[in-house]
Amino acid sequence: MLNKKVALVIPTYNAGENFYNLLTEISLQTVQASCNLLIDSSSKDTTVKIANDFGWKIEIIEKSSFSHGGTRQYALDILPADIDIVIFMTQDVRLPNEKCFERLLSAFDDCNVGAAYGRQIGHDDASIYAATDRSFNYPAISMIKSMEDIKTYGIKTAFLSNSFAAYRVKDLKDVGGFPLVDICEDIYTSGKMLLSGRKIAYVAHAVVKHSHEPDWLDLWNRYRAMGHFYRENQWLQDSFGYATKEGWRLLKYQISVCINNRQFSKMFKFFFLDVAKYVAFRCVW
Repeated sequence: MLNKKVALVIPTYNAGENFYNLLTEISLQTVQASCNLLIDSSSKDTTVKIANDFGWKIEIIEKSSFSHGGTRQYALDILPADIDIVIFMTQDVRLPNEKCFERLLSAFDDCNVGAAYGRQIGHDDASIYAATDRSFNYPAISMIKSMEDIKTYGIKTAFLSNSFAAYRVKDLKDVGGFPLVDICEDIYTSGKMLLSGRKIAYVAHAVVKHSHEPDWLDLWNRYRAMGHFYRENQWLQDSFGYATKEGWRLLKYQISVCINNRQFSKMFKFFFLDVAKYVAFRCVW
């Protein structure tokens, strides 16, 4: 990573008082970005003031114009031309130590890696439902994924999360950047990179805290949107395998967690949450 210029981008909307803590944690990292960019969707709280106090570059957009893919592409388009690596984070991530960025960026020592993402663990107060979701998707073992790994990981080969991810800017632009979609822009771009011959690194020792408690309506809306996304981008499942297979693997994992922790009553909520996800995902096909 010597002589590589790094940018950090965070899209925000009403990030709240904890945003100060996140920017403090960022300021203590052993690797500091040469450009810290906030794309704010017209927050009504002190988000912009906090970022301004920390010396961030701030771009304000209309809330109605935000999309997960489009807003990140806008950020990519306005970054300085000499940026080599861009880190994307979300406003609700917490950094438990000062080496999160350093460890994530170490993946780019391999010149074939086009993107990397870190391990997410549950927040300190996360329920078993939120924590299990994170431990399933973010194991403790690092890996570098390529097209050769499809038989092993299936659709998970293209898995990547922009809650804490970094991209080699040239490779990202070579595949067209982020699509104008409102969900799964990270998996879309990861899939394009893999198909172009790049590799995706999962860096398990680059750990952040990030989790969400399950909410029925949010899950329903999210998985309906995911179903629509995969229907519109059939090439992903044609290339990497079907997403529903991961759903069955998740249910088996959740059951094993409940058994190992002797929390048998939790199985029922896991089951109904997974049924809701499946129905929402499939009902748009």
